[in-house]
Amino acid sequence: MNRERLQALQAGLLVRARQPAPPDWLPVVMAGTEVGIAHPDVAGFLATREPRFVLLDYRLVLDDADLDARARTALLFEAAARLRDAGLLRGWRDEALDIRAPPDAAPIATIERAACRTLGITTTAVHLNAFTPAGDMVVALRAVHKQIDPGRWDNLVGGMVPAGESELDALAREAHEEAGLDLATLAVTRGGRVHVTRVVPEGFQSEIVQVFDAVLPPHALPRNLDGEVEAIEFRPVEAVVAAIERDEFTLESALVALDALLRRL
Repeated sequence: MNRERLQALQAGLLVRARQPAPPDWLPVVMAGTEVGIAHPDVAGFLATREPRFVLLDYRLVLDDADLDARARTALLFEAAARLRDAGLLRGWRDEALDIRAPPDAAPIATIERAACRTLGITTTAVHLNAFTPAGDMVVALRAVHKQIDPGRWDNLVGGMVPAGESELDALAREAHEEAGLDLATLAVTRGGRVHVTRVVPEGFQSEIVQVFDAVLPPHALPRNLDGEVEAIEFRPVEAVVAAIERDEFTLESALVALDALLRRL
């Protein structure tokens, strides 16, 4: 595989993956720290309907100096529900994610996953590049009913890190649910980190993806257990790269795959 080809493909994808928020969107401040970015309609709604949210110096500020993480979490759950009921929040996942600023700091609260992009809050995800002993990649087709990127190709395993889980805990759970794999039986290596920032239909995506790689045991047959995957295929690396060039993979999974392929050259 030609390194220059992979690097050029990666550079083009990074242009799409590193977009700033629109200049008229408002920074979101919690616990005295900027944690996200919100569309003016979202900021105006919260400042009008939630007494604890105020507009200050063209920022949406949560007046929470007297709140601990538990109280802040309860307030944010109610705010997310109001955004949903007003049609300003897409979907509802019943899954809590940590709010951290910076991403490696202790959580200041948790929030409904569906609200993260509405408020531009940075999330953390884990993805696993799976290879066969012969060097082929194992890739998964996202189910057509998925809310985000339905029917597109993905890494074999990928998912958010929910509140209370470590990256490896989340990867082990996703590996079981999405591919029927026991992570403890795999030699997993840690790759790079991919940070995607861009406007999406749900709001603003700020997602940090930790890349992991593993070579599957001979004759392993991954199988999906949670209904989130339509198909799993074993593909030569050339076929994966060509599919990425045709934009058949999600943006995140394409960058995750290229992270591994460039390290393996």
